Amino acid sequence: MAQEGSTDSTAEATPRRFHVELFIVHPALDPADISATLGLEAHFAHRAGTPRKTPKGNPLPGDYGHTRWRHCVEYNVTDQWFAGEVTSLLDRLGPHKAFFANLKLTGGKACVVIQFLGDGYLSDEIPHDTLAKLVELELALAIECFIDRQS
Repeated sequence: MAQEGSTDSTAEATPRRFHVELFIVHPALDPADISATLGLEAHFAHRAGTPRKTPKGNPLPGDYGHTRWRHCVEYNVTDQWFAGEVTSLLDRLGPHKAFFANLKLTGGKACVVIQFLGDGYLSDEIPHDTLAKLVELELALAIECFIDRQS
């Protein structure tokens, strides 16, 4: 049995993937404006009022009711740690505190998403300073875990 804070040596050699994402929902913002303001590329975005479609691009009835914008970075690690990447994203977002305050004031919301892709064991502690940055930027924290490996 491994001691607390350590990992099994065979597990350390197994690559594991996770995403750290920023997800924004707003009633009217243009996704291009979000990207330009934050200096981050949207990996998924649609604007409120545009026709709905499937992920493959097939049309669906109706229009999107809200803008949705998601920036995603995938990390490949051979250890269990992920908190440093969350801290890095928040450090990058720090200068945009006014943007996030206005986003909330105008009916939007934003969250940092940690997405575990089912590749094996990942565990870490998110430091108090990092959690304080979430609060200061008025960002929620979301965690998504997939039991089965995601392609």
